[in-house]
Amino acid sequence: MNHGIDATTLETMPLSEDTVAEYLTDNPDFFLRQRDLLARLTIPHAEQGAVSLVEIQLKRLRERVAELEEDITQLMSLGAKNDRLFRAFAETHQALLRTNQPHDVQKILQTLSAQLQLNVSVCVYHDIAGMTAIPRQAVDQLKNHHFAGRRCYLGRLRRVDAEVVMAQPPELGSFALVPIKGEGKEWGLLSFASADGGHFQPDMDTLFLEQLASHLAILCSQWAQKGESQ
Repeated sequence: MNHGIDATTLETMPLSEDTVAEYLTDNPDFFLRQRDLLARLTIPHAEQGAVSLVEIQLKRLRERVAELEEDITQLMSLGAKNDRLFRAFAETHQALLRTNQPHDVQKILQTLSAQLQLNVSVCVYHDIAGMTAIPRQAVDQLKNHHFAGRRCYLGRLRRVDAEVVMAQPPELGSFALVPIKGEGKEWGLLSFASADGGHFQPDMDTLFLEQLASHLAILCSQWAQKGESQ
């Protein structure tokens, strides 16, 4: 077991870089006892010539502080962005709870898409008046080509695939495709598109999108039942 190196042991050991390094590691208060030595030590530097150990430590501390400030700025920016997303989706859910007409869905989602600066589309397999219909086979082909077993697809689409879910998809854009599913039944596809080809990435969180798709599935189920009863 290594019990560390004290000053007495150091005097009897062959002096090597590893020995010195181990001694300093085991005696972190060494430079507190040798303040004059700390001030006299200089370290060769490729750009600045010889600099003191204190200057190197201060430089590293300044660099670390700068890194932490940058991290904090990024976290604050991310927090503000997440707060805007949460509010936008919460307002959308509230609007959907107040509506009882299928044709209002597209208007509500257009408001959300404007807030997010995205294009949006909702297509359903069933005949629900006021909502855009899409063949189930077309969506199944998209899922077979792009989903690879995932619940959603995030990324680029070929023009021919993008036009299946969106009338005027952005050129070279990126897409989020989320099945409208609930209680074991799939009703259609919710699609968002960005003109930025890198906006939607496969590792992005899809919680808000999937919650919205689940809410749409509940509404689709209600409207389909009403249509069957009429």
